[in-house]
Amino acid sequence: MLDPRSILAETIFTRPMRVSPSNFIRAMHPKSEISPTEEAITRILDLGWVGQTKIHGHRAQIHVPADQSLPILIFTRQGRSHSIAMPEPMVKELRRIFSPLIGYNVLDAEWLKPSKKLFVFDILKKDGVLLRAKTFPERFALLPRSFISPSVSVLPLLTDLPTCLKILRSKLVYIEGLVFKATRSRGFSDTSIVRCRKTSPFSA
Repeated sequence: MLDPRSILAETIFTRPMRVSPSNFIRAMHPKSEISPTEEAITRILDLGWVGQTKIHGHRAQIHVPADQSLPILIFTRQGRSHSIAMPEPMVKELRRIFSPLIGYNVLDAEWLKPSKKLFVFDILKKDGVLLRAKTFPERFALLPRSFISPSVSVLPLLTDLPTCLKILRSKLVYIEGLVFKATRSRGFSDTSIVRCRKTSPFSA
Protein backbone atom coordinates (compact mmCIF):
# COMPACT_ATOMS: atom_id res chain seq x y z
CA MET A 1 0.00 0.00 0.00
CA LEU A 2 1.30 3.47 -0.92
CA ASP A 3 2.26 5.94 1.78
CA PRO A 4 -0.55 8.55 1.74
CA ARG A 5 2.14 11.26 1.60
CA SER A 6 3.52 9.84 -1.68
CA ILE A 7 2.93 11.86 -4.86
CA LEU A 8 1.70 8.57 -6.43
CA ALA A 9 -1.06 8.09 -3.87
CA GLU A 10 -4.60 8.68 -5.15
CA THR A 11 -6.49 11.71 -3.83
CA ILE A 12 -9.82 13.32 -4.66
CA PHE A 13 -7.94 15.30 -7.32
CA THR A 14 -6.43 12.25 -8.99
CA ARG A 15 -7.77 11.10 -12.34
CA PRO A 16 -7.89 7.31 -12.68
CA MET A 17 -5.48 5.87 -15.27
CA ARG A 18 -7.28 4.59 -18.34
CA VAL A 19 -6.18 2.17 -21.01
CA SER A 20 -6.28 3.76 -24.45
CA PRO A 21 -9.13 2.46 -26.63
CA SER A 22 -8.07 -0.24 -29.08
CA ASN A 23 -7.82 1.07 -32.65
CA PHE A 24 -9.46 -0.49 -35.69
CA ILE A 25 -7.18 -2.84 -37.67
CA ARG A 26 -7.45 -3.13 -41.43
CA ALA A 27 -8.05 -6.85 -41.85
CA MET A 28 -8.04 -9.11 -44.93
CA HIS A 29 -10.90 -8.77 -47.40
CA PRO A 30 -11.14 -10.90 -50.56
CA LYS A 31 -10.82 -9.04 -53.86
CA SER A 32 -10.38 -12.17 -56.02
CA GLU A 33 -12.68 -15.12 -56.66
CA ILE A 34 -12.48 -18.70 -57.88
CA SER A 35 -15.22 -20.79 -59.49
CA PRO A 36 -17.22 -23.20 -57.31
CA THR A 37 -15.99 -26.22 -59.29
CA GLU A 38 -14.18 -29.36 -58.20
CA GLU A 39 -11.24 -28.45 -60.45
CA ALA A 40 -10.78 -24.94 -59.03
CA ILE A 41 -11.16 -26.03 -55.40
CA THR A 42 -8.80 -28.99 -55.85
CA ARG A 43 -6.21 -26.70 -57.39
CA ILE A 44 -6.25 -24.17 -54.54
CA LEU A 45 -6.20 -26.89 -51.87
CA ASP A 46 -3.24 -28.53 -53.64
CA LEU A 47 -1.42 -25.19 -53.41
CA GLY A 48 -1.65 -25.51 -49.63
CA TRP A 49 -4.44 -22.99 -49.01
CA VAL A 50 -7.14 -23.71 -46.40
CA GLY A 51 -10.82 -22.89 -46.54
CA GLN A 52 -13.51 -21.64 -44.19
CA THR A 53 -17.24 -21.26 -44.58
CA LYS A 54 -18.17 -17.79 -45.78
CA ILE A 55 -21.05 -16.49 -43.67
CA HIS A 56 -23.32 -13.80 -45.09
CA GLY A 57 -23.71 -11.56 -42.07
CA HIS A 58 -22.33 -8.29 -40.73
CA ARG A 59 -18.54 -8.17 -40.54
CA ALA A 60 -17.55 -7.47 -36.95
CA GLN A 61 -14.07 -6.68 -35.67
CA ILE A 62 -14.39 -7.24 -31.93
CA HIS A 63 -11.94 -5.78 -29.42
CA VAL A 64 -12.18 -7.58 -26.07
CA PRO A 65 -10.36 -5.81 -23.18
CA ALA A 66 -8.69 -7.50 -20.24
CA ASP A 67 -10.12 -4.75 -18.01
CA GLN A 68 -13.67 -5.89 -17.27
CA SER A 69 -14.75 -2.31 -16.57
CA LEU A 70 -14.05 -1.32 -20.19
CA PRO A 71 -16.60 -1.95 -22.95
CA ILE A 72 -16.09 -4.39 -25.80
CA LEU A 73 -15.54 -2.41 -29.02
CA ILE A 74 -17.21 -3.64 -32.22
CA PHE A 75 -16.25 -2.15 -35.60
CA THR A 76 -17.69 -2.64 -39.08
CA ARG A 77 -15.43 -3.56 -42.01
CA GLN A 78 -15.11 0.17 -42.71
CA GLY A 79 -13.90 0.88 -39.16
CA ARG A 80 -17.11 2.44 -37.85
CA SER A 81 -18.94 1.36 -34.72
CA HIS A 82 -21.89 -0.95 -35.30
CA SER A 83 -25.20 0.93 -35.01
CA ILE A 84 -26.88 -1.93 -33.13
CA ALA A 85 -25.70 -2.90 -29.66
CA MET A 86 -24.57 -6.48 -29.23
CA PRO A 87 -26.92 -8.48 -26.94
CA GLU A 88 -25.61 -8.68 -23.40
CA PRO A 89 -25.60 -12.52 -23.30
CA MET A 90 -23.31 -12.51 -26.35
CA VAL A 91 -21.06 -9.89 -24.75
CA LYS A 92 -20.78 -12.09 -21.66
CA GLU A 93 -19.85 -15.06 -23.85
CA LEU A 94 -17.14 -13.06 -25.59
CA ARG A 95 -15.65 -12.04 -22.25
CA ARG A 96 -15.86 -15.63 -20.96
CA ILE A 97 -14.17 -17.18 -23.99
CA PHE A 98 -11.85 -14.53 -25.41
CA SER A 99 -10.74 -12.23 -22.57
CA PRO A 100 -6.98 -11.53 -22.78
CA LEU A 101 -4.52 -11.52 -19.91
CA ILE A 102 -3.49 -7.94 -20.73
CA GLY A 103 -4.49 -5.32 -23.28
CA TYR A 104 -6.96 -6.37 -25.94
CA ASN A 105 -7.75 -9.47 -27.96
CA VAL A 106 -9.07 -8.53 -31.42
CA LEU A 107 -11.31 -10.99 -33.27
CA ASP A 108 -12.53 -10.99 -36.86
CA ALA A 109 -16.06 -12.39 -37.15
CA GLU A 110 -19.39 -12.42 -38.95
CA TRP A 111 -22.37 -11.38 -36.86
CA LEU A 112 -25.84 -12.68 -37.73
CA LYS A 113 -27.81 -10.02 -35.96
CA PRO A 114 -31.38 -11.39 -36.40
CA SER A 115 -30.45 -14.85 -35.11
CA LYS A 116 -27.99 -13.52 -32.49
CA LYS A 117 -25.13 -15.74 -33.65
CA LEU A 118 -21.45 -14.89 -34.02
CA PHE A 119 -18.98 -16.80 -36.20
CA VAL A 120 -15.33 -16.04 -35.38
CA PHE A 121 -12.82 -16.82 -38.13
CA ASP A 122 -9.55 -15.02 -37.24
CA ILE A 123 -7.68 -13.30 -34.43
CA LEU A 124 -5.73 -10.12 -35.22
CA LYS A 125 -4.31 -9.20 -31.81
CA LYS A 126 -3.67 -11.31 -28.71
CA ASP A 127 -2.86 -9.93 -25.25
CA GLY A 128 -2.24 -6.53 -26.79
CA VAL A 129 0.20 -7.85 -29.44
CA LEU A 130 -0.65 -7.28 -33.11
CA LEU A 131 -0.31 -10.59 -34.99
CA ARG A 132 0.78 -9.14 -38.34
CA ALA A 133 4.02 -11.17 -38.25
CA LYS A 134 2.10 -14.48 -38.14
CA THR A 135 0.52 -16.58 -40.89
CA PHE A 136 -3.19 -17.32 -40.83
CA PRO A 137 -2.73 -20.89 -39.47
CA GLU A 138 -0.44 -19.52 -36.73
CA ARG A 139 -3.10 -16.97 -35.77
CA PHE A 140 -5.90 -19.53 -35.97
CA ALA A 141 -4.00 -21.81 -33.56
CA LEU A 142 -4.30 -19.05 -30.93
CA LEU A 143 -8.12 -19.10 -31.01
CA PRO A 144 -9.91 -21.03 -28.24
CA ARG A 145 -11.99 -23.80 -29.78
CA SER A 146 -12.74 -26.19 -26.90
CA PHE A 147 -15.87 -24.47 -25.68
CA ILE A 148 -19.63 -24.74 -25.96
CA SER A 149 -21.66 -21.58 -26.45
CA PRO A 150 -25.27 -20.88 -27.48
CA SER A 151 -24.26 -17.84 -29.53
CA VAL A 152 -20.53 -17.92 -30.38
CA SER A 153 -18.57 -20.39 -32.52
CA VAL A 154 -15.23 -20.55 -34.33
CA LEU A 155 -15.38 -21.53 -38.00
CA PRO A 156 -13.22 -24.64 -38.59
CA LEU A 157 -10.53 -24.95 -41.25
CA LEU A 158 -11.44 -26.90 -44.39
CA THR A 159 -8.71 -28.93 -46.07
CA ASP A 160 -10.50 -31.52 -48.21
CA LEU A 161 -12.64 -31.36 -51.35
CA PRO A 162 -15.72 -33.34 -50.12
CA THR A 163 -16.24 -31.02 -47.13
CA CYS A 164 -15.87 -27.92 -49.32
CA LEU A 165 -18.39 -29.24 -51.84
CA LYS A 166 -20.84 -30.14 -49.07
CA ILE A 167 -20.76 -26.55 -47.81
CA LEU A 168 -21.29 -25.19 -51.32
CA ARG A 169 -24.41 -27.38 -51.60
CA SER A 170 -25.79 -26.15 -48.26
CA LYS A 171 -29.33 -24.78 -48.35
CA LEU A 172 -28.72 -22.52 -45.33
CA VAL A 173 -29.36 -18.98 -46.54
CA TYR A 174 -26.63 -17.45 -44.38
CA ILE A 175 -23.92 -19.61 -45.97
CA GLU A 176 -22.60 -17.58 -48.89
CA GLY A 177 -19.93 -20.04 -49.96
CA LEU A 178 -16.26 -20.43 -49.04
CA VAL A 179 -13.14 -18.36 -48.51
CA PHE A 180 -9.65 -19.74 -49.03
CA LYS A 181 -6.60 -18.34 -47.26
CA ALA A 182 -2.91 -18.71 -47.98
CA THR A 183 -0.99 -20.59 -45.31
CA ARG A 184 2.45 -19.08 -45.90
CA SER A 185 1.64 -15.36 -46.21
CA ARG A 186 2.17 -13.27 -43.10
CA GLY A 187 -0.11 -10.46 -42.04
CA PHE A 188 -3.46 -9.32 -43.40
CA SER A 189 -2.86 -8.89 -47.13
CA ASP A 190 -5.90 -8.96 -49.43
CA THR A 191 -3.87 -11.06 -51.89
CA SER A 192 -3.77 -13.96 -49.42
CA ILE A 193 -7.53 -14.55 -49.46
CA VAL A 194 -10.02 -15.46 -52.21
CA ARG A 195 -13.77 -16.09 -52.15
CA CYS A 196 -15.77 -18.90 -53.73
CA ARG A 197 -19.48 -18.15 -53.94
CA LYS A 198 -22.36 -20.63 -54.00
CA THR A 199 -23.47 -20.59 -57.63
CA SER A 200 -24.73 -23.12 -60.16
CA PRO A 201 -24.50 -26.09 -60.03
CA PHE A 202 -24.20 -26.03 -56.22
CA SER A 203 -26.79 -23.36 -55.31
CA ALA A 204 -30.07 -24.38 -53.71
